[in-house]
Amino acid sequence: FRACTPASRMHTEKMTGAEYPSSLLRLRELQESFEREYKDAETEDRNSLIHRYIASVDDSDDRFLLGDFGSDMDWINTSRPLTASDLRGRVVVLDFFTFCCINCQHVLPEIKRLEEELPPSSGLLVVGIHSAKFQHEKRPSSVGQAVQRLGINHPVVNDSSSRLWRKLWVNCWPTMVVLGPSSQALLVLVGEGSTSFLHLFCRAAVDHFGPDLRLGALPLDPGGTPLSKPLHFPAKVFATETRLVVADTGHHRVLVADHDGRVLYTVGSPEPGWRDGALNDARFNGPQGVVWRDPHFVYVADTGNHTVREVDLEQAQVRTVAGTGRRGSDLEGGRQGPQQPLSSPWDLCLAEDILFIAMAGSHQLWALALRDSQLFGKLHLGAGTCLRIAGSGSEENRNNSYPLRASFAQPSGIAFHPPDVLCIADSESSAIRTLSLRTGAVKNLVGGALNPTDLFCFGDADGSALDVRLQHPLGVCWSPNKQLLYVADSYNHKIRQVDVQKRLCTTLAGTGVAGDATGSFSDEAQFDEPGGLCIVGSHLYVADTNNHCIKLVHLDLGFVEKVTLTLPDATDFRDEDCASKDVNRVALAPEACLRLVLELPADLAPGAPHQWRLSFDEECWLPLSPCSGTLGKVEVAAELRLRSENAARLDVRVILETYTCRNGTCAPRLHSFRVPVTVDGRGKLLGECRITKEMYEE
Repeated sequence: FRACTPASRMHTEKMTGAEYPSSLLRLRELQESFEREYKDAETEDRNSLIHRYIASVDDSDDRFLLGDFGSDMDWINTSRPLTASDLRGRVVVLDFFTFCCINCQHVLPEIKRLEEELPPSSGLLVVGIHSAKFQHEKRPSSVGQAVQRLGINHPVVNDSSSRLWRKLWVNCWPTMVVLGPSSQALLVLVGEGSTSFLHLFCRAAVDHFGPDLRLGALPLDPGGTPLSKPLHFPAKVFATETRLVVADTGHHRVLVADHDGRVLYTVGSPEPGWRDGALNDARFNGPQGVVWRDPHFVYVADTGNHTVREVDLEQAQVRTVAGTGRRGSDLEGGRQGPQQPLSSPWDLCLAEDILFIAMAGSHQLWALALRDSQLFGKLHLGAGTCLRIAGSGSEENRNNSYPLRASFAQPSGIAFHPPDVLCIADSESSAIRTLSLRTGAVKNLVGGALNPTDLFCFGDADGSALDVRLQHPLGVCWSPNKQLLYVADSYNHKIRQVDVQKRLCTTLAGTGVAGDATGSFSDEAQFDEPGGLCIVGSHLYVADTNNHCIKLVHLDLGFVEKVTLTLPDATDFRDEDCASKDVNRVALAPEACLRLVLELPADLAPGAPHQWRLSFDEECWLPLSPCSGTLGKVEVAAELRLRSENAARLDVRVILETYTCRNGTCAPRLHSFRVPVTVDGRGKLLGECRITKEMYEE
């Protein structure tokens, strides 16, 4: 069992000199023997083998018993701290994690499925043990926000001093320890590759201890207070001269707004999922990086679905351009995008016709060729091909002249520095690094350690090159005007700027303390885990993740303000929003069809989400074509067939929500037309009603 993040000496130094408990040594011997037998056993014999193993551990005269958690630790998702007596009589899974770690995040969906299969009422309880890597992760409020952001509903204890970590001699994230009903350790699993076996083992353990399990109430209190804000943990942001694209990560959607903050497009919904199709039908799962491609495309790193999605705003459609919807383990790639498995794509940037991907899950950089392209002067990329371009897949901070021999540590931000350099926020090494698209060389820019295996060289210090100390940076963007690289130094709650030529890093904004304040750069503005940033001219937009907002940094004026996003109120086309205009009556024969044609209003704002729909009684009318959609560049037609001749309910309403620009001013408009319908034997078999341009102005 593998794919884990090793701990540093600071997490294990207090174990040095201590005697490894004989009970854990005995458990390890029994487990190693069991794993060898399990691997060689036939599938039908494995369940009985698990039962025999559990019995052998339970009958051992040298069992490791967890004991109490201690009374001085903070708990989340409970109404009071859990005690040893709360665990007694249950099968318990202890999930040792740290919220920054991608391997730990990969395990969470599997643990959620385990909890759905075996809820607390079955006798199984999952308890998260948060043992921090970074200093920022030790704060109770930081853990609480992360638990909410990651959708964790089971109890979590903040093991800020790593007491439980050391007690169980854990040395890697994630590690899962299964306890029996006497709090005896039964199994220790290390890494993200062990979750399928964890399911089998827990089912067998619940069955094995069934008569001894206690199913009483627990002081569980999951979830935080729902937010009424437009954004929920926004991770990334991208801006053009006229548009602002926001990854509204906690709401599993992407918002496209103008620079006044008016939301023009909402792509996706608050419910996670993976579905292509119309903008409002599409589903995302924790989207992160977003990037615009002219004239009307948005590309999205759909992290939780392990895919890259393309949003076509003109056609109002979403499609998957890379990834299969399941996390992959392929470290090389080379297939066509939709057939190529990916692993937690975190950020995107576009250079020419290549979409570059910060692949956090495999600690690599990948590329998706939107057209036939070439890299490093010799690597041909056929259109639609998706493949690894840098990084061995090992989680390290290793620089090298050969891109495939270099290693990254959870790259989470990526930006193009013309003419031929990618800048990377390598979050777990707390470094900013570069990849030359001309030679393929990977180099350090600022931060991190000289030792490529040291991923614990972090802090908060300006300076040059390796003297710089960052803490889990998540975003980068390049300013062609300022000739500076801007960095979201997430766990230091700062925005930094880097002179790439001099490798000099200075703080631009943020006090170093988590907060939510606007004002001057120097001593007022505060952020809380800023996750992404982008720049247009002298306007630097920041996704201030834990403050659930976008902030605008005015580089020339020296102050920070919030961007107010306004979601449209009329997207549900409420019939009462405006009075209907009557159009000419249509006389139909029984069981005839009604064809409605909508000409486009004049002065429509280009690129805005103009929408239409029909309102009718479904007992009277059978739709023969789509009855709602987005207005494009040509007129729209829809068709209905009579089902009933109930004259009181035959009228059809045509409702349009548009954005009109005149004399430099743009405003939303709501149009509603009533089409009166009568039925008699002299009526038409196909009647038509046309909404003309002139009718919108009457």
